[in-house]
Amino acid sequence: MSFKNRSPTTILQPQPQDLKQRVYTCLNKLADRDTLAVASAELDSIARNLTSDSISPFLNCLYGTDSSSKSPVRRQCVCLLTLLSRSHGNALSPHLSKMVSTLSRRLRDPDSAVRSACVEATAAMSSHITKPPFSVLSKPLIEMLVVEQDVNSQVGAAMCLAAAIDAAPDPESEQLRKVLPKLGKLVRNESFKAKAAVFGVIGSVASVGGAGSKGVLDWLVPCAVDALSSEDWATRKAAAEALGKVAMAEKELTAEYKSACVVALENKRFDKVKIVRETFNRSLDLWKEVPGVCEVSAPSQSDSSSVEAGNGSFGCFPSVTKSVDDAGFRTPQSKKVVPTSRSPPLDASTKPTAKKETPLRSNNRNWNISDFSKLDRTKPSDCKTEIAEPRKSLFFKAYDNIKNSDLGVMESREIGGSGDSRLETKRILFAKVCDENVQKYGGLKSGSRVVPFHDENLDFYDKNAAVEVDENPKEVEDLSLIREQLAQIEDQQSNLLNLLQ
Repeated sequence: MSFKNRSPTTILQPQPQDLKQRVYTCLNKLADRDTLAVASAELDSIARNLTSDSISPFLNCLYGTDSSSKSPVRRQCVCLLTLLSRSHGNALSPHLSKMVSTLSRRLRDPDSAVRSACVEATAAMSSHITKPPFSVLSKPLIEMLVVEQDVNSQVGAAMCLAAAIDAAPDPESEQLRKVLPKLGKLVRNESFKAKAAVFGVIGSVASVGGAGSKGVLDWLVPCAVDALSSEDWATRKAAAEALGKVAMAEKELTAEYKSACVVALENKRFDKVKIVRETFNRSLDLWKEVPGVCEVSAPSQSDSSSVEAGNGSFGCFPSVTKSVDDAGFRTPQSKKVVPTSRSPPLDASTKPTAKKETPLRSNNRNWNISDFSKLDRTKPSDCKTEIAEPRKSLFFKAYDNIKNSDLGVMESREIGGSGDSRLETKRILFAKVCDENVQKYGGLKSGSRVVPFHDENLDFYDKNAAVEVDENPKEVEDLSLIREQLAQIEDQQSNLLNLLQ
């Protein structure tokens, strides 16, 4: 009985030995450049035709290669894992842990071609071997990324993990969300060298819904925005890609971060590296598509002035102009001069003087507030002096008209011969304007305000004039001193003009 039980085993025993011998022979041929192509073709043929019993011995042969082997041998062993995954699929489920272990050893390889082959093999295993949980593949890679101190291992593990997440049909986003804080600590660590690769993992996690919570976005978005200023161009590029994937996957949750991200990407999109600039522009377009945020930008000064001229608005406060128009503050069209009191109107001799001393009068009857504001900053074309008029000069021009008229107030002050006649006249005028206009227009608050002015009880009238009402007597005295200085300057310039003529 014992002989019969052993006989089948002895008959099947040579078959795995023959397989191992063939595999080792082909691996040795890979080291020679002349036999490299033939050996690669034979190994591919063996991998495609493996049975369920021969998969394990074949994997043992691949696992036996080490860093002492030449680079083509190491790379071909990893490529065979890709071929096995695509050829046998879920039949490799019992062997997935061993395949991942073989892959992890190759991630420490200094040859970038070997690490690139590892990334391709990981994607193939993730997409074709779907029966085991995704954590069987992702957990060893995450541990290597967090624990390993070798830069090549960190970069390779991060790239493989990102490829596995992108290729997996069910990447277990809830489990990946728990991994994000660990990844955030890595990219914030100054001594960590594989930040670009980790940002690739973060972007992949975000693309499958792993960043779908406000708590994650509160630290993830600022972290990625800070990385846009990194000195390493690969880190800047990876951070921009991660931001783009976050915006594309979580449009509803990223609305509150839109303005900050758009500003950061616009400031950095003129990078000196072309591929980084292109990545910034793509991410910027994705963030601009995020809904839920008002995208009204502040217009420029020229645009705002044109808007004011078009609709009569005053800067960013259109309600001010609307209320002024509704209250009947529009400048009247009449040219008739209404006297201030019941005294006789101005005679013909005083009218030219008043017209000459008010050079700010214009023939245009339809000025709006924006045109009126220009009077405070520009010099009139027909002014005989070369000095810009101050904001209070318009009021004092009106005051000169009153002084030259036959007002009873002026005559009484001149007869009294008081040295403060000019100041008292201004105070009377200001008190009259304040009392009557407060009752007419609903009152004035503290401070200074410019309003279109028209009063039937005053003997001066300019259809486009405005009086600036100030309730502070001290400021009136200061303005009086300024006006006297300006008058002296005008007199000096008049004398110079007479000398030149």
